[in-house]
Amino acid sequence: MFPEAPLPFELASAARRRAARRSRRARVVPPRHGQRSKGKGLGQAREPTAYSPTQREGMRGERAAGRFLASQGLTILGQNLRARTGEIDLAADDGGVLVFVEVRLRSSASHGGAVASIDAAKRGRLVRTAQAWLPVLAARHYSGRMPPCRFDAVGLDNGALTWIRNAFAAES
Repeated sequence: MFPEAPLPFELASAARRRAARRSRRARVVPPRHGQRSKGKGLGQAREPTAYSPTQREGMRGERAAGRFLASQGLTILGQNLRARTGEIDLAADDGGVLVFVEVRLRSSASHGGAVASIDAAKRGRLVRTAQAWLPVLAARHYSGRMPPCRFDAVGLDNGALTWIRNAFAAES
């Protein structure tokens, strides 16, 4: 006779699917080889209007790391480079070497400190994100040639900045 009303879990799963579609549309990813970027362009996703205290602290830390690296002679090429696989905090040039920098903050060194928090899963995400951005950065800043690359880490433990060059290597 009459169709039964949808069960609550069916309504919830439909809402989750709709939310996932919306979040996929809002992501900014670098274009694949041969494609043109659409919309706002690379790395220019809509920013939230209100930031949490943790987010504001993270942004301050990234700015401090960028200023420090610039004072050490690196040229900052990009910040917050987002892709489906993750985000690179800073991309810089160090005398022809493309440097991908992960910035970590910790208020306490009780669990190994900021740099120690970059685990294998995070390193894998950084490598995959760097692979996505490498062609774009090479085209923009290195006349299309693939530069040598390295991964650095900047840790901020209670305001003390630690810069580790070549913090890890990309496993091939």
